[in-house]
Amino acid sequence: MLNSMKQMLDSEKTKMYSIINNQHGVALVLAMVMLVLMSILGALALSTSTTEIGIAGNYRNSQDAFYTADAAIERAQTDSAIYSTIVPGSVESWTNTSTWTIGNGTVSANNVSVQYLTNGALPLGTGSDPEIFQAYYFVATANATGPNNSIYNVESQVARVVPK
Repeated sequence: MLNSMKQMLDSEKTKMYSIINNQHGVALVLAMVMLVLMSILGALALSTSTTEIGIAGNYRNSQDAFYTADAAIERAQTDSAIYSTIVPGSVESWTNTSTWTIGNGTVSANNVSVQYLTNGALPLGTGSDPEIFQAYYFVATANATGPNNSIYNVESQVARVVPK
């Protein structure tokens, strides 16, 4: 009887040992866990890159609007027809009456203005004789719209040297 009990215990140990050492299911579980982790990592990378693309697009649109407003300011600073319509003491401002298309953006009518501020001494470095010339000071403002309705506002001061 002792011998049969010993055999039974040995057979139970062998069964237990074979069940514990059976690792075929572990490989499948490990593979599934790794697949889930890699899927999560891929989804996070996709989400991050989509957000970055949106940020870069918004920046580009903002830059287009800025360059459009800057070009409108440049036009307002250098267009002598604008300053010939402004007469200090009488007509002291000018506003565009038509839409300007500049690059990828537009400047709608009434979104560029030049306002007379004052007259006075010449700015430093003009090289002009202050006994003969004076400066008229203006402020130019432009509100431009770029792609996807991005808006940029730019303001600049202008000094025009004129005879006294």
